[in-house]
Amino acid sequence: MNVVLCADEGYARYGAVVMASAIANASNPERLRFFVLTTGLEKNTQECLRVLVEEAGATIHIIDVDVQELQGLPTGRFGVAALLPLLMHRYLPADCERVIYLDCDVLVLGDLEELWSTPLEGHAAAAAMDLCNPSSKHTRRDPDNYFNSGVMLVNLVAWRRERVAEKALECLQTDETARYPDQDALNQVLESKWRRLGPEWNFQPTAYAAMEKRYAHLTQYLPSLEAASRQPRIVHFIGAVKPWHARCVHPFQNDFIAYSTLTPWPIEKAALRSTLPWGKRIRLLLKQPKIRRRRMLVRS
Repeated sequence: MNVVLCADEGYARYGAVVMASAIANASNPERLRFFVLTTGLEKNTQECLRVLVEEAGATIHIIDVDVQELQGLPTGRFGVAALLPLLMHRYLPADCERVIYLDCDVLVLGDLEELWSTPLEGHAAAAAMDLCNPSSKHTRRDPDNYFNSGVMLVNLVAWRRERVAEKALECLQTDETARYPDQDALNQVLESKWRRLGPEWNFQPTAYAAMEKRYAHLTQYLPSLEAASRQPRIVHFIGAVKPWHARCVHPFQNDFIAYSTLTPWPIEKAALRSTLPWGKRIRLLLKQPKIRRRRMLVRS
C-alpha cells in the first residue's frame, strides 16, 4: 500500500505525525510503504523518520526531487514543495501502480486499507470535494466539480498515460493567478474526470460551519457531512492556522498533538499557548465551548 507525502525540512515533523497516525490506525502496518518526496532533508531528520516507520514494521523511501523545472511557476503562499505531487510519477518505482497521496497537514484516523480498496472506475484519481469553495475561475463555473488535492487516491498508470501532471504544469505556465496552484491546475486537467470520495476521507473545517449555518450551496451534501463529522477517517487542517500553531481552535488539535508524541517531535500545547498575549488567550478560552461542542459530534 503506497502512501506519498511531500515535505521540506520545515514540514517533515508534521509529515511524521501523518505517518504515525496512519500506522497507529492500520490493521496491517507492515503493508504501508511510505514515499517522502523532498526538496532536501537533513540526515538526522531522515534517520528519525526511518526509525519511526521501520520500528512499526512499515517501510519508507525518502527521495530528493530536482525542482529546477518548477522554478518560476506560481506557488502562492505554499512554496515550491507544494508542487512536488506533480512530479511523483517520475520518482516512484514502476511497481507503484496505485498510490494514496496525503498532505502533511492531515491526521489519519481510519484504516487506509479502506481508502486503498476504493474502485477508481477508470478515473486517474479520486478525491473529495473542496468545501472552501475558493474564488477561482474554475469554481465560479462549477463549484461542485472542484476537488481538494490534499487527499487523493491515484491510478498512476492512468496518471502517466493521460499525462495528467504534464498538463497541470502546462496550465501553471500560462496561469499566474492560480490561488491554489497544484490544486487549481489538477482541477482544470481532470475536470469531470475524477471520482468523488466521501467527505470522511478529507474532513475539512468548513464542514462545521456548513452544518451550523446550513450553507445553501452545500445543502445537498449536509447528510454526508453530518455522517462524516461523526466518524472522520482523515481530518484535514485546511487554512493558515495549523494544529501546531498557538491560535488553533480546530476540534482535532488535541488529537494531532497526541499523535505527535509518537514521533521524535512532540508538540507541547502549554508551550504553544504561553507564546500568546493574555488577550488572545482569553479569546481562545471563550471559544472552548464551541470547540468542545464540535468535538463531541464524533462517535466514540
